[in-house]
Formats: sequence, C-alpha cells, structure tokens
Amino acid sequence: MATRRWLALPLLGVAALCVSCPRTEAPQQVSAPGHAAAAPPPSPRAPAMPSAQNAPDEARPLGPSPPGNQAIDTALPLPPELVDDGSDDWLDEPVEAEGPAPDKPAHLLGSVARETWIYTEPRWGSRRIGYLRAGARVTRRAKPAGFSSCEGGWYRVEPHGYVCNGSAATLDMEHPVLAAATRRPRMDTLPYTYVMSRNPSPPVYARLPTVAEQAQVEPDLRSILRGLESKRRDPDFVSAPPADALPATLQSGRAMPLLANAGRAPDALLAERAKARSGYALLATFDDEGRRFGMTTELGLVPIDRTRIIRPSSFSGMRLDEAIGLPVAFVKTRRAVRHHLEGAALRTGEALEWRQPIPLGKGRMQRGGQTYWQALDGSWVRADQMTRVDRFQSEPSWAGSGRKWIDVSILKQSLTAYEGGRPVYVTLVSTGADGLGDPDKTHSTIQGAFLIHTKHVTATMDGDDVGDEFDLRDVPFVQYFTEGYALHGAYWHDDFGTPRSHGCVNLAPLDAAWLFGWTTPDVPATWHGALTLRKGTLVYVHP
Repeated sequence: MATRRWLALPLLGVAALCVSCPRTEAPQQVSAPGHAAAAPPPSPRAPAMPSAQNAPDEARPLGPSPPGNQAIDTALPLPPELVDDGSDDWLDEPVEAEGPAPDKPAHLLGSVARETWIYTEPRWGSRRIGYLRAGARVTRRAKPAGFSSCEGGWYRVEPHGYVCNGSAATLDMEHPVLAAATRRPRMDTLPYTYVMSRNPSPPVYARLPTVAEQAQVEPDLRSILRGLESKRRDPDFVSAPPADALPATLQSGRAMPLLANAGRAPDALLAERAKARSGYALLATFDDEGRRFGMTTELGLVPIDRTRIIRPSSFSGMRLDEAIGLPVAFVKTRRAVRHHLEGAALRTGEALEWRQPIPLGKGRMQRGGQTYWQALDGSWVRADQMTRVDRFQSEPSWAGSGRKWIDVSILKQSLTAYEGGRPVYVTLVSTGADGLGDPDKTHSTIQGAFLIHTKHVTATMDGDDVGDEFDLRDVPFVQYFTEGYALHGAYWHDDFGTPRSHGCVNLAPLDAAWLFGWTTPDVPATWHGALTLRKGTLVYVHP
C-alpha cells in the first residue's frame, strides 16, 4: 500500500491526496507583498476544495466514487462538473495583437524562477492560468498594465495573462539565468536528455568542484572512475551527447546562477544530494578536469559517470483515419509471426515486432484449436499473441458534437483518443500496478469520467514508500485529470502494455508528446504549464 501524502497540486493551490500515483512537487509560492503564505494542508481525511479564484473544480467520477472496479453508465447525461459552463470562454476570444514596429525587436519578458506565474488580471488575487519555467522568454506588451503590489509592473504576455516583473521575472535579456538556461524543451519526444542515478547516488554540485573537493565529497570516486570501462561495454550503455561549451560563469569558478525560488545558499558547493532512485533532465553537458558534468533544469551539476543516460523508448501507437480505424491489435509476445493462407493451408510468414500495431479486418477463423484474426493486408495473426482494441459498442453520451475524449482500458492496457465517435489514435499504456484494486489502498488507477484540468510540459514526481522511494525530475507531458492522477510520459521504463505505475497512466514518450499537443487546455508556446476550469479534454477510465 502506498504511503499517503498531501501536497498542493501545481497551479491548483489545493491540497489533494496522492493515493497511488507518484506525487508531483508543488511549485514554490513566493508570497506577494501584503499577502500571507499559503496555509498548511488540512488533515488527510478532510481534503480542501479548490479555490474559486486559483483552481478549477476537480472533476469527479460519475455518481459515487467507485472502489476501483465499478462500471460507469456511459449513457447517463454528463453531470455539471463535466460540462463546459463558459467559465473559460475568454480563452476563445481573439487576442488583440500589439506587435512591435517592423524595424524594432519584440518586447520580451524572461523567467528566472522554477515557476513564474501568469494571472488572468494584473493583480496577485486573480486566477492563475499558467506559468513559465526558468530560461523561457515570452513576448510582452511594451508598457506595464499597472503596479498593484508589483514594483516592476504587471506586463501583459502572449497569448494572454499578466506577469509581475519582480523576483521571478525580468526584462533584462542578459540576466544570468536566461544565459544559462537557453535550451528549451523539445515537444515531439523526450523534452531533454535524461539520466537516472546509479548507486551510490550522485552529488549535485552548485559549481564545478575542484579535484580536491570532488575527492572530499565523493570518497568512492576512484572506484567509480575505475568502473567506467566495464559500464561502457554494457550493451545497454548510452554515450553522453557531445559536450557543450563551458559557460563563462563556470570558467570563473563561480556557482551557477541561483533561481529565484531555489533553496540553497548563493555560495554553496553542493546544491543537493540525489536520492537513491533519481531521474534528472539535462540542459547541457560540460567537460572539466577530464570529467563530464550535466546541468539540470534547476541549474545543478551532476557527474555523468554516476548516472545512466536514458535511451528513449522507440515504441509508439498508431494514428487512425478513414482508411485505418479500429480494431487494432498490438503484438504482446516476442515470438509472434504473420500467417498466410495458401489454398487451404496456413503458412508461417514473417516475424512481427513486439508491440507492433496491426490494423484488423473482419475475418476470423479457427485452426488447430487457435483463433486467428485477419489483418487489413490479408495476413492472419494468432489471437492469443495479441492485445485487441475495439471501438466502443455503444456511443457514450459525451461523444456528441465531435468532442475530444480519451478512453483508457485497464484490462487492455490501452488508450484510444476520440473525436466524437471517430478514433484518431490508439496505443498501449501502463496503468496502476495493482490492476482493478481499490485506488485508496493499492497502486491502482482510479476509474470514472474526468476532465483534464492542469498540463505541465514537465513536472517532478516523487514517493517515500519504504523500499520504493524515488525522485523523478521533469516527468514529461503531465496531464492531471483528478487528485494526484495524471496521464504522463515515462522515461524510466519501457514496459508499456503492462500494469506498472503507482496509479497514473504511463505513456511512451512519443505517445505522450502527441497526446499533450492534441488535448486541451492548450499550453501556449514558451509556457511550461496551463490550467482550465471546464474546457479540458474528458478522460474515461474503465476496466
């Protein structure tokens, strides 16, 4: 059973129970002048409701909360919490452009914090609608819209919202944080280069350490370096990317610039010590004194020789159209082959790849006690070697008017994206490791119909269950739909099609990237996260 932890969900300002899914790190909140810090979370048995100003109403299952295996009647009308009530209609209004003169550059605002919040109005009490990540530059209006409790002024940013030019943001495009964090996340696969810590876990330095400092902080350093050659001979070894140029700050022996809401001293040698099972995203790698270091998104320096560089999963699902729709079968064994009918004989054909998607036709036959399905290309595949994903038998009430929605089957370990009644994408996922168990007591995925309310390009997830501790930074393409449950990419495993998670729905990076761009709310270019009240894509999780 997972240890229950309470947290403030990012962007929501609401305490929520992280029952089975790894919890997401709550972005630090710097109190505005004249505003008190957030109150501590309530008792785990009395979850707080979202703030009307700062958070959406949480989507809830249709009817009473199921124990993890209660079917949902998809013919029932949508309850109010799943219906767009116009709360965010202003997001659909055309944006009044205010571009620079043709001969002048755009006016920019930069983020110098882990989270630089964007508000609906130029004041602290208005609703948060998203945030920027350190290093991001966003187009802004030339003049501030006001100075309410913000000495540097509130600036309208594109495509909407206001940011306070203060400790978390700057108009100085030469700011050290902007100079250090120039690399932006990719949006079509894993956003960054990722590493997982080896044992013993690595230190995370705030500046490049001298040889003497390394020996002091890492007393086992000689044995680590001696073991490098054997690691390189491992068939799963992934080489580091080409080294980047060493920044001027590091050349001078100074620490990396301090983020506005980072928790270390400006002159510290160590930023932190990684936990036993940690994952980090790297903005760059540098060589110094014959050793390679990676710079994390929080501007810490990790010795690469104490990590394992991640090889991203090559698996992805299949886009569907008028020519190729459901059913689709995914190969679930490494020994599957195609079969071909030659007269009355069934001949063995070419090998199939593990998890390869096979569009199916209507043909079905029995041979030698085995069931075979016919593929669209005319070949045949064994049913017991496949996971078959079919179109829904009866159209759910929310499929009308071309509405986007997502169907997640726990038993099939599948996800299908629909536009109304038309499937447009299908893939395999990893849901909770405990299958159809009670999500309050086990690592199982909650069932019901929900709305995606918060999206992050990347977010931190961690857990402290004894024997199962982890700290995974920059989990890619996170989409929360209720409590601590989210759709998100996974870089630490490649078992998609098998139950594996702590309750979230894990996707391969390529699938997670596609789905993130397809769902609502949209995350504008240069933003790192966004939320909505009622305009998020519907997610239906069932057996």
